[in-house]
Amino acid sequence: MERKEYVALNKALLPDVGRDLEQLYETFVVRARALGTEVYRVRGMSEARDLIGRLIKEMGAQKVALSESPLLSAADLGRAVAGCGAEVIKGNPREVAETADVGISSFEMAVAETGTLVQDATDINRRLVSMLPPVHLALVPTGCLVATLKEAINNLAARGQVPGYVAFVSGPSRTADIERVLTIGVHGPGRLAVIFIDEGGDIVV
Repeated sequence: MERKEYVALNKALLPDVGRDLEQLYETFVVRARALGTEVYRVRGMSEARDLIGRLIKEMGAQKVALSESPLLSAADLGRAVAGCGAEVIKGNPREVAETADVGISSFEMAVAETGTLVQDATDINRRLVSMLPPVHLALVPTGCLVATLKEAINNLAARGQVPGYVAFVSGPSRTADIERVLTIGVHGPGRLAVIFIDEGGDIVV
């Protein structure tokens, strides 16, 4: 199945009737921020570029890893990164992702009830970009908000072929493995920022 067809199917399966996106967004914000996630919302690609450029500049990042995604390509994030004095690192993500200050990737859905992001992470490069850098910026179409985890799973199952690897991301990486003391950022990014895109984000993921 072509990637664009895959995304179109994903969009078609999300019911437009009975979904209050504003309420879903507000619920997601509350749940996600309780987990330590930063949440932003922009109207379109231009605002997404401006916001990402500002965040990268504010954190003083020098190297940025981008996952391969039609959504990221449509947002022209390479221009945003260059505009704030940083560089997009090139090469095999397995070798260079861990050297990046920031990783940017896209997600297929966001679950309001838990503040969770859902990603088809079958491609290991998408996983590396979202896991290895200390900061993760996640882009998701506002129109792909769903109410519950069950709804998200049903949407995946309705595609006819569930992705080989599905990632569920809820907040920055955290662990209490060592003496039951909660520590942030040990097994993954210590900072997670979600950027919802209202217009244009639902064309491709």
